Amino acid sequence: MLMKLDEIKNIEATYLDYKESLETIKPVSWLKSVVAFANTKGGHIIFGVTDEEHKFIGIDNLQQTSSKISEFISTRVSPWPRFTLTPIDSEYPDKKCIDLEVAPGPDYPYYYINTQEHAIFMRHGDRSEKATPIEQNNLLLKGMNKTFDALPTSYKLPDVSFTLLAATFKKETGEEFDISRDLISMGFVTQDNIVTNAGLLLCDQGYLRQSKIVCTRWKGTEKGSVDGDALDDEEFTDASLITLLFNAEAFIRTNSKNPWTIRGMRREENSDYPFKAVREVLVNALIHRDYQIQGSEVHVDMFDDRMEIVSPGGMINGSRIQDLNLKHVPSMRRNEIISDIFGRLHYMDRRGSGIQRILSAYTNFVEQPIFYSDDTVFLVTLPNRGIATPKSPLQSEKSPLQSEKSPLQNEKSPLQSEKSPLQREESNIIKKWNEKGIDKIFREQTTEKLLEFYMRYSFKYSFNRNLLASFLEIAPNSASKIIQKCREIGIIRMEKRGVYFFTNLN
Repeated sequence: MLMKLDEIKNIEATYLDYKESLETIKPVSWLKSVVAFANTKGGHIIFGVTDEEHKFIGIDNLQQTSSKISEFISTRVSPWPRFTLTPIDSEYPDKKCIDLEVAPGPDYPYYYINTQEHAIFMRHGDRSEKATPIEQNNLLLKGMNKTFDALPTSYKLPDVSFTLLAATFKKETGEEFDISRDLISMGFVTQDNIVTNAGLLLCDQGYLRQSKIVCTRWKGTEKGSVDGDALDDEEFTDASLITLLFNAEAFIRTNSKNPWTIRGMRREENSDYPFKAVREVLVNALIHRDYQIQGSEVHVDMFDDRMEIVSPGGMINGSRIQDLNLKHVPSMRRNEIISDIFGRLHYMDRRGSGIQRILSAYTNFVEQPIFYSDDTVFLVTLPNRGIATPKSPLQSEKSPLQSEKSPLQNEKSPLQSEKSPLQREESNIIKKWNEKGIDKIFREQTTEKLLEFYMRYSFKYSFNRNLLASFLEIAPNSASKIIQKCREIGIIRMEKRGVYFFTNLN
């Protein structure tokens, strides 16, 4: 079945490469993308398209080129990846392009091989680059269908103790923790009484060195923005993940002006930071972080207006959380064993609804939690509800997944005495956009939605027309027209074809 040109052009740059012709002298120029796509999330290489203008000119000999592509993949890529070759219409009626579609996995890792090297490539944005040592290890584990926390260590069972785990399990589940049986069945110890990485993370001693949380309460709204810098700081290490969790929660509670309180059997949520959201973010930071990244730790940074929780390692499937629909973020576990025990202890939701729980805690506020990830970190920002802007009754009925308050409104709500830092930032952006003339080309509603999109990406992170189209719930062609108009007035710039940034107008 022939694909249409528009269908190809709508594919995100992360999953798409263009080649004017088949390079046979230095085939690594395109085979590295084959390997990267197989090791990541799959993708397409289109042969017969110019590099600069992306003009679909076609190739001269369709059958011969297709045979050569298959031959190079079979001799230079190991193991043999899953792929299909499909002809595509070009801009000339007598020529076709070739779509080489590469599927991801399942026999990770995939290598580019020649007489000099065996190289592993990964997809980073729109580039195919050599995998880092950590990425290589993750692929090896993926190929063995194992996770880091399941790997055995040099410690034996007599070297550690699990007193806290057993006591906590009894308290939270009402069931006895049978050391001789459950340590093995749950994956903390092997049949030979060798402690796994999960065991090191949950044992009383906390022997995994990189397992730690660094907590800081900063003055003001930025790190180092005021003399003296930190009002309070603690580093928690050499302990079970359960202890690290409780210590971090205690630090946050102590450094909140309005901490959560316990009344009877429930926590009062009239607090700066809602307990359920804090617990969810901390638990995710501990169980989903990449423990293979040496010299890294979970950071909790508290400011006057917000709290930021950062954990090492991006999303396990290579996605960026800010590019996804928060209603439908897939539940994936980097560390299966510790994820399972935290689920059994009811410290996390095993159904993958954690993000919804976080957002629900901010239903009645204009400022909303912000989620960001890249290849190396996962960041969650929780607004301080003590100074956040309450929504009006009408706004509170709307979805917690987005802030519906118009930044163009000049009137304050009865509950709002002054603008929050977030609102001041939004107002400043709108002012600068209006100076560029955005109010003359878009309706107020469109500008508001563009502002929401800006607050997600800022001027630091790239986006494409498909992401904008999905966010605005419009067709990709309509999104392209909006981008073009924004480029004409200077509030969006094109980094390269199909890749855009908001302009920094400060």
